[in-house]
Amino acid sequence: MKIVTYNIQWGKGRDGRIDLDRIATSVRGADVICLQEVERNWREQNHEDQASYLASLFSGFDWVHGPAVDLAGSPGRRRQIGNMTLSRWPIMSSRNVPLPSWPVQGHMNDHQALLETVIDAEKPFRLYNTHLNYISAEQRLEQVSRVLKVIDEAPRHGAPVSAPGLSAPGPDDEWIVLPGFRLPVMPEPALLLGDFNMEPGSQEFGNICAAGFADALGQDGARPNADITFPANGREKNQRLDHIFITQHFEPEMKSCWVDHMADGSDHQPVWIELT
Repeated sequence: MKIVTYNIQWGKGRDGRIDLDRIATSVRGADVICLQEVERNWREQNHEDQASYLASLFSGFDWVHGPAVDLAGSPGRRRQIGNMTLSRWPIMSSRNVPLPSWPVQGHMNDHQALLETVIDAEKPFRLYNTHLNYISAEQRLEQVSRVLKVIDEAPRHGAPVSAPGLSAPGPDDEWIVLPGFRLPVMPEPALLLGDFNMEPGSQEFGNICAAGFADALGQDGARPNADITFPANGREKNQRLDHIFITQHFEPEMKSCWVDHMADGSDHQPVWIELT
């Protein structure tokens, strides 16, 4: 199983060209695709609803878009930007959780969100796709705290529909259950990935690891000067801002984790993980 995370910067590469097809090319071959900064009706371009267009390029994949920002647009068309998850397996359930955010003096600041999906693979698992604040470490620390709380509490809260004590739903329950009269689940195994706008060694990074997550790229021998996910652009230095964190359930299953340095569709680079 291959999973990839990619902040696509709405498909705008370092050459200034917006091209969603090259984004799709960069992530093709993954079983689960997590994208950040995906727009819907945000600006005039070839594909105004980027989520729907990207989904059309992955026939048979299930998908969810979780807006972090939702503003007025033309009648009946909301202007949204946020995270998107696509899966070749059904997405059993999803939840979009807003993260703490507040204005920063002298900066344009937007809200962030955590997109939870339960992937109905042979062994179902939770996948958390997020994009944290880029301005303030203080905000990121509070956001990380919220993210970890959501992930920790989810199995205890249960799936969106639960029925403890019932052996199986009956015909009268068809309206609320999955096809085949199945109840959704909220499994323990979880992956947390996305653009965290934090580097290894930061307090935010340390708090995630202290909560029981392993840095997959670090587990695979990340090279500080080579595994860059945000290349220097003349204003900012080389940084590793995009991460995949795994719970202990996945550590024995991890085969490799790597950065795709050849992708050129964004100002970030995709990060991949392969699990058995």
